[in-house]
Parts: sequence; C-alpha cells; structure tokens
Amino acid sequence: MRGRLEEARPCVLVTCIYRDGSPRLWPIMFPRDGEKDNDAWSTARAAARTAIDKWVRLVWNKRTYLTRDAQPGYAPEPDWGKIPSLDDMVRAAFGPHGIIQDTNHPIYRELMGMPAVVNDGDI
Repeated sequence: MRGRLEEARPCVLVTCIYRDGSPRLWPIMFPRDGEKDNDAWSTARAAARTAIDKWVRLVWNKRTYLTRDAQPGYAPEPDWGKIPSLDDMVRAAFGPHGIIQDTNHPIYRELMGMPAVVNDGDI
C-alpha cells in the first residue's frame, strides 16, 4: 500500500510494557523517501533501543525525547511471556480491520471517498 495514501508514513511498531505489566504498541516514525529525519523521530528510536535493556522514563524536551533511567527496584522485570502476539496486539490497537493491506479495506475506502463494500462484494 506504500504510496497510495499521502497521509501515511513509514514507522516501526515497538512493543512497550508499562511497569504494571500492560503492553502497548508505540509507532515510531521514519522519514518518507526524500525527507530529512527529525529529532523527535530519531530520539524516539534511540529511546526505544535504550529501553530494551532497562526501565526508562521518556521525557519530552525541546522537540526531542530524553530517557531517564529508573532506579533499582522501580519495577519487576517485564514478563515478555505474558505479552499477547503481535496479531492480537494489532487487533486490539487498530480494531477488527487491523492494518490496511489492500484497496478494499474499509478505512482505505473511507479515506479515498469510495463507497463501502457490502459483504457479498457488491457495492
């Protein structure tokens, strides 16, 4: 679907775990082809890499992310075994239609001003 929606942007979905054990997906943006990267995106990617090995707090400061390391004992180590599958997390985050993969997707059709497709394929 690359190039079909002007408002779409490449990103990586990072799985994050809050200290209470609840997961979330964090979309971290990348520049489009021909665009320059910006400090917010590059520092977000750096923060995500830092947070792989230790608990950190993200701090927004002058258009960049900083990380503040947590003190020992802040929270138990995350139990990655309790994290739902990526498919389940995408379904929870994006709803029943998930990721736009073709031009028949209801969100794509809505964004493009196309009529909805009825279940049997007829418009």
